[in-house]
Amino acid sequence: MSSRCAVGIDLGGTNLRWAVVDGSGARLYQARIERPRDQTEVLDRIRAAVEDCKSRYPSVQGAGIAVPGIITPDGVTSNNLGWQGVRLDEELKDLGLPFRVLNDMAAGALGELHFGRARGFGSVIFITVSTGIGAGIILDGEVYRGANGMAGEVGHTVVDLNGLLCGCGRRGCWEMIASGTAHRRRVREAFDSGTWPNLTVEPTPSDVTLRARQGDRAARALILRTARYVGIGVSNLANLYDPEAFIFTGGFARNNWDIIDEYLEREVRDQAFSQNVRLLLTELGDDAGIVGAAAGVLARG
Repeated sequence: MSSRCAVGIDLGGTNLRWAVVDGSGARLYQARIERPRDQTEVLDRIRAAVEDCKSRYPSVQGAGIAVPGIITPDGVTSNNLGWQGVRLDEELKDLGLPFRVLNDMAAGALGELHFGRARGFGSVIFITVSTGIGAGIILDGEVYRGANGMAGEVGHTVVDLNGLLCGCGRRGCWEMIASGTAHRRRVREAFDSGTWPNLTVEPTPSDVTLRARQGDRAARALILRTARYVGIGVSNLANLYDPEAFIFTGGFARNNWDIIDEYLEREVRDQAFSQNVRLLLTELGDDAGIVGAAAGVLARG
């Protein structure tokens, strides 16, 4: 086990999680609390978390934090957190450690690249299919941020000009037809239309997954319909970036992978120019961001 270690912090919509991660990717210590709503309290809790880790492992080399938002030189802007231009580097400079701030999807991509399913690859796209759709992009071993820190907002690529109105204000965004939220909407519509006349209560997406595994053709068709829309977007990304692999995470992808993996591969093979791109399920799961945040520090030596 490597003696080098760093603090990884995952600032999520619900929880604040942190861990001490060593140079092999092992979590030496891990903790979580419910994320405070107040910005000042969040910063105080981050400071306390880092001090907690330093007291347990005085040799920590630095701290990385994964946040759900856009990272620019002007700070962190996050709708999920209600932040606008928060300068975490300035706010937390009193910690006395090297500190790196990463978008949560970019952190997940780094975690998988260094310690997860993407080991051995140079260019990968870490993609979540959950409430929405987002991506962390690694090109030639480096996080691709874009000119304004906005790379990875793939869920808001428009695939249908006449589609549903998205929360971003545009119509037909990819996540409006391919996310877990879109899948849940289809489940509700199927139930309302009488697809399962023997059911008196609307099934959850988990119920639909179970029914599909038990041979329910309608349930399987619903899941594969969402998977087809996922495949369309992934094919576009494959043609745009030509990565070696896509690493999937998020509730819809992880809960249905045994049902959708071969179907997705066929869809992407049929639509993408590259026939070599790999489609893989996350190895690190919910820990990808926290491990990747630490990896972002360890990689800098």
